[in-house]
Amino acid sequence: MKLQPLFIAGVLALVVSACGKQDNSQLDGHYENSTSQKADAFAGAQVLPPEYAPVQSVIVSQPLLTNYGREDLVKAILDAGADSVLMAVPRGSSTSTSSFPYNALNQLLGNRISQVKLVPQKDSGSLTVWARDWSPLPALTSDGSIRLLDLNYYPYRPADDSMARTLEATYGYSRVSVPIYNEGGNFMNNSRRECLMTTRVTDANAQKTVADDLVLDAEQVKSYYEGFGGCTKVTIFPRMPNEKTGHIDMWGKFLTDDTVIVNEVTNETIAYASNSSARSFALTIQAFMNSRAAEIEALGYTVVRVPMPLPRSGLFRSYTNSLLVNGTAIITDYVESGYPDDALMAGYKAKAKKIYENLGYKTVWIPSDELIATGGAVHCVTMQIPKPIPTRL
Repeated sequence: MKLQPLFIAGVLALVVSACGKQDNSQLDGHYENSTSQKADAFAGAQVLPPEYAPVQSVIVSQPLLTNYGREDLVKAILDAGADSVLMAVPRGSSTSTSSFPYNALNQLLGNRISQVKLVPQKDSGSLTVWARDWSPLPALTSDGSIRLLDLNYYPYRPADDSMARTLEATYGYSRVSVPIYNEGGNFMNNSRRECLMTTRVTDANAQKTVADDLVLDAEQVKSYYEGFGGCTKVTIFPRMPNEKTGHIDMWGKFLTDDTVIVNEVTNETIAYASNSSARSFALTIQAFMNSRAAEIEALGYTVVRVPMPLPRSGLFRSYTNSLLVNGTAIITDYVESGYPDDALMAGYKAKAKKIYENLGYKTVWIPSDELIATGGAVHCVTMQIPKPIPTRL
């Protein structure tokens, strides 16, 4: 399905027609340092590649090192063939990796430290580790250029929300402001541009956060992804119950155009629940995963179930929260002891490894206990930038 730019512009005009005016531009919608007229010029002019497309760079942030000590993840990204790692740092920071907090990274990478590029943000403020969520979605144009889809992020995190404008100013990427809220962890797609997300996106756009925000329903959200991301079909699933992010990457992932891995909580795992409340919680998550797997299979995809360690309130260990870089799957590893289902951990990991390898991926493991305890893991703290390759619009 090919959307015509004039049709898209008409749809978008309808989407924004009932919303409040933007103070500076007198145009409808929350466009970041842009306007709806500038955005309309990019309608139908780029497509979002899948995560397993060739990767040029990967975005991370300084807290990955300072808060979590995950220098090993930076190394794994470069080992997988990325040309560079773009590390967001606070505004005013040095662009040199020759001193603290990069000492351990220097020791690990040696001469390859030159492949780590420090990127001070345009806006002041502290940064979070969740690069997947506040980074732009990198798209490809027909001539192979990178264009950044700059979705709205939380207004009270200005440094995080400035990454798209920072990359535009620093590296010359073109950028289109798309006036919807959705974090990158709540989006996945294949090369047919079939795009999946959860109702986290409709929750985020159901009311105004700032005065110029649009209030959008599911069909209006879909029109933006179709018009600016090239999605040929957008499917919105329910969000996982009792899980704060609502992101699809916590439970599912495209590994090929036709294959989606979906978490599975087995009865054997649930048997390790420590009490009736924990068991009830795990059963709820089990039922959710089974329903999503059935729905995705009904869409025509091959669904492969990947084991999920025992879920409990505030802790959802997942092997779907991985990063794909040029044929390597960088996967979450849970190495701390003291989980109720410790006896099953080796089996979980072996099965997850086999699933990725059967689909052609090399596997690398990154300890993720600390990250997952705060609501995310390897996928959540990274965003890939594809290699510039011409694409068919």
